[in-house]
Amino acid sequence: MAILPHPRQIQMAVVDWLDQRFPFTQSVDEALYQRVPNFANAFYYCFGGMVFVLIVLQLVTGVLLAIYYVPDAAGNPAPAYTSVQTTIMKDVSLGWLIRGVHFWGANLLVVMIVVHMARVFWTGSYRAPRELNWMVGVVLLLVVLFFSLTGYLLPWDTKAYWATSVTLQVMRGAPVVGGLIASILQGSSTLGPQTLQRFFDIHVFILPALVLLFMYIHFRLIRRHGISEPL
Repeated sequence: MAILPHPRQIQMAVVDWLDQRFPFTQSVDEALYQRVPNFANAFYYCFGGMVFVLIVLQLVTGVLLAIYYVPDAAGNPAPAYTSVQTTIMKDVSLGWLIRGVHFWGANLLVVMIVVHMARVFWTGSYRAPRELNWMVGVVLLLVVLFFSLTGYLLPWDTKAYWATSVTLQVMRGAPVVGGLIASILQGSSTLGPQTLQRFFDIHVFILPALVLLFMYIHFRLIRRHGISEPL
């Protein structure tokens, strides 16, 4: 009778196979094991980690919602509206909970990013040589705010329609490029199916790619310079 290898032996064999082709163990050690300074035990140093957890939660719930969401504004009622109010909220098991977590998580994410940046400013962590990471954080805040803007239209109800219409009108008042950006987002002479499709594409494809890219840069810079001491 053949003796099956111990699971630990299988695990080590897989790790050895990966290490021969990619610095797997080294990468895991760099990502998971780093000495945290004693001053970083203060509760307000956890705000950045809370932002990270909320972003991951938004990405996961967003993927689940996108499975059932239909970005189509043609018809009355529009499939976009029906997919949210009927399919997600009523037909899908726990769909109402996933949408609620996504909605309130988006609001809490904006708050926590502002709180995190206030902590960084208060402790002087934005100063050299970390000013580039501060700029990356500002860009991440803008990306998250744009997430909120594009996501607000997706339910395609009356409140979302008119709120987005007002937002685009305000955007047109911005100097130089405001009108151009508003026209690109709207997609046509009126706010309609093309607008919804563009908002969906930006919300689901472009912005997640940007937030993952800038989060990677943000974490690499933290690794490079370490956690700053408070003033």
